[in-house]
Amino acid sequence: MTNVAIDERRLIRASAGTGKTYQLTNRYISRLLNGIAPDEILAVTFTRNAAAESLDRVLVRLAAAADSDAEAERLAGAIAEPGLTFDRCR
Repeated sequence: MTNVAIDERRLIRASAGTGKTYQLTNRYISRLLNGIAPDEILAVTFTRNAAAESLDRVLVRLAAAADSDAEAERLAGAIAEPGLTFDRCR
């Protein structure tokens, strides 16, 4: 168990194409960067395809941010994590 206290839980329900995956991946990445272990995060979708897409987007966004300060800044803005650097994303 981690020492980080993030107890906010949120249900995201919306129509297709409204940004649910984007919001889900933002929240997932934010928790990872705040010390929550991946096995302590529950993200539920309705299909395996949606789960795979979410995982893919998390990995792609972190990889891009780990490769470039500009991408790290873009991610920082999306997840409200000022001062995020590409080193931290690695």
